[in-house]
Amino acid sequence: MAKKIVTGKQELILLLLYIFRFLNSRQIQEFLGHKDHRRINSWLKDLTEKEYVVRDFKPIFGTLTKPATFYLTALGRGYIQHGYQYYFPKYLKRIARDNKASKSFRIRCQITADWYLTIFPIETKQLRDSENTKNKKIGIKTGIAIVDYIKTLLLENVLDEEKIPMNTMQFFTPSYFPDFILLGKIKPDSYIRKKTRSGTTHGFLFVLDAYIPRLMLRYLVQRLFTALEEYWEEDSIHHLEFYILCPNNMIIIYLRRLLPSFLQKYYGGKPVQFNFATRNQLYQKRDKGKDIKWITISSED
Repeated sequence: MAKKIVTGKQELILLLLYIFRFLNSRQIQEFLGHKDHRRINSWLKDLTEKEYVVRDFKPIFGTLTKPATFYLTALGRGYIQHGYQYYFPKYLKRIARDNKASKSFRIRCQITADWYLTIFPIETKQLRDSENTKNKKIGIKTGIAIVDYIKTLLLENVLDEEKIPMNTMQFFTPSYFPDFILLGKIKPDSYIRKKTRSGTTHGFLFVLDAYIPRLMLRYLVQRLFTALEEYWEEDSIHHLEFYILCPNNMIIIYLRRLLPSFLQKYYGGKPVQFNFATRNQLYQKRDKGKDIKWITISSED
């Protein structure tokens, strides 16, 4: 059997799908900072034909459709597992069921990716436009930092103690969550942290499904505060922030009514802040540059 060659760019695509699980072709193009979507589609087509990824595309006759979504196959997961010294066997086992994942979960993964692209925009490198005036500069996207970080992490020895850089915002998905006890208890969709001299600020993103029942909302809040009551004395915690992206304003209204009763019973010494916004606000930020007007509720209010 002929060896199935994976190019450098295709390896980056496999790592992106390992990190976020489900991505559409436009997101992959933006992550790679590539201006030609045809080249992206060519790489994805080749990976699909070599059975490293699955292309999920359901056309709707007579309407404009969304871009195709991709996720790893067993061969793609095997490439990640055998190509790197350090990997996550439990996580790889979990994503082995991605072919049965619900539509709402696939959307959540893509929203999480868009969240990353919003808070960590792709860096733009300024180059001179030689065909025009020497003083004029043009911007080209240089790709993403997250893959470089993950490749370094995957190649590190598992026994090495993690060192958190100072004054640097870091982003994580469940594919490479660090050793922080709250993550296993509250199970966010993604996690950000920043270490300063005063301590570490931890942020947790939750993307709520479009048709989530109120009982599940109450259960979510209850689970968060149960974890906080158990671990709020952790010395490394300086500040805790929860970012909750809601499908509509009605959910935000309900959560705003629900939270005060829980905050009144919260006796933790660490400040806790809840931030609410709708998915629509996230995409207005991405597409039109409008600021997200977060609705904030804090334990210090």
